[in-house]
Amino acid sequence: MKNLIKITTIIALFVAFSCSKSEENVPLVGSIEQLVLTSSSDDAILASNEEVTFTITGDGVDYSTLATLSVNQEEVTGNTYTFTEEGPYEVSASYLGANSNTISFNVIDSAGTSLLINGTTFLRNQEVDFSLINGSGEDVSDEATFFVDNTEIAGSNFTSATEGDFEVYAEYVAAGETFTTEAKEFSVIIPKKKVVVEDYTGTWCGFCPRVAAAIEEVKAVTNDVTIIAIHKTTGATPGPELFADYGVLEAEYEVGGLPQARIDRSIAWLNPHAVSDVTASAGAVATSTISINSAINGNELSVTANVLFENSSSEGDKIVVYVLENGLIYDQTNYYNDDTSSPYYQLGDPIPNFVHNEVLRQSMTATLGDAMPVTDAFDTYTKNLSITLPSEYVKDNLTIAVILVDSNNTAYNSQHAHVNEFKDFE
Repeated sequence: MKNLIKITTIIALFVAFSCSKSEENVPLVGSIEQLVLTSSSDDAILASNEEVTFTITGDGVDYSTLATLSVNQEEVTGNTYTFTEEGPYEVSASYLGANSNTISFNVIDSAGTSLLINGTTFLRNQEVDFSLINGSGEDVSDEATFFVDNTEIAGSNFTSATEGDFEVYAEYVAAGETFTTEAKEFSVIIPKKKVVVEDYTGTWCGFCPRVAAAIEEVKAVTNDVTIIAIHKTTGATPGPELFADYGVLEAEYEVGGLPQARIDRSIAWLNPHAVSDVTASAGAVATSTISINSAINGNELSVTANVLFENSSSEGDKIVVYVLENGLIYDQTNYYNDDTSSPYYQLGDPIPNFVHNEVLRQSMTATLGDAMPVTDAFDTYTKNLSITLPSEYVKDNLTIAVILVDSNNTAYNSQHAHVNEFKDFE
């Protein structure tokens, strides 16, 4: 058996850029009810250097020359694009604050044969699909034999009940000779829970540093936590601007006087804020997982959040997407300046130039979340959102937090990632 001299390589399609069961648009600006993206391509397999023309319409009006076209979350000029490189692509459009549907492509080398996988990260017992595409774009999987970790499998599908990293390659016969494709990697995971900790705080609040200290202790022992600092400001004390819908959260979760902290949105994290209250479920086996991909072009932030369920989702489930900012510098009132047991002992009252992280700046969804449709097991739900960032935000300091909540507004999983960073399913 000999290797094919020239083997085309298609990077396995990232799940964050994979086709999904459901895609939603951001709440509309103006009068466009729906923005629809279509392409001149007959299918999702393209040859390298193939040019595709895209049409963007809304309410029967053609916006193709006005809308912004993005390829793998990077803006391109015009409404045509030539796919010069092999690999997976996601194309979307936006106009007047509305986002279109997303179209997925795989680009192959027209001179060779390509092995494709329908993702890179899968859940246990989820079916992994392999395909072999020839240079004409034809699926010749039936003529190939697939091997996972050097073991031949039946057909072109694979599942694993255990987590781990795997490799797949294919053998096929051409002109009477047997060839082997390049091996591709994929992973099978058991989803884990990331606990949400929300810190209702303010620079004027002298007892609030005790929650900040407890959060630092949590972060020192686990990464399976999403921190959100929700600031309430007063006119007399400078601080991060008041979150616009602070009152919505205050009323829903009966926040009351500060400091207040919540675990998974609805469970009060009471003084002395034991770390074990958070870590007890951090990293536990979950039935859902989230990936995040985001990009900033100019002042426009676009976010794609994918949710994959091991079992079906439930009626009333919602998704929350927040923009957070790190590194905000404000003096912090400190009633623990004379408390020898506090990490803030003798740091001053107020503590000068206190660094405030994970500060909630904006909600890209409704504050309590946008409804998700009931999704079957192993189906991916996709949420596409975009906003214009205020000029005072430091873009390099922004992170995205995604929270999944049930019909009672209790969080059951979360994920977070820096902007311009892809965070895969975990």
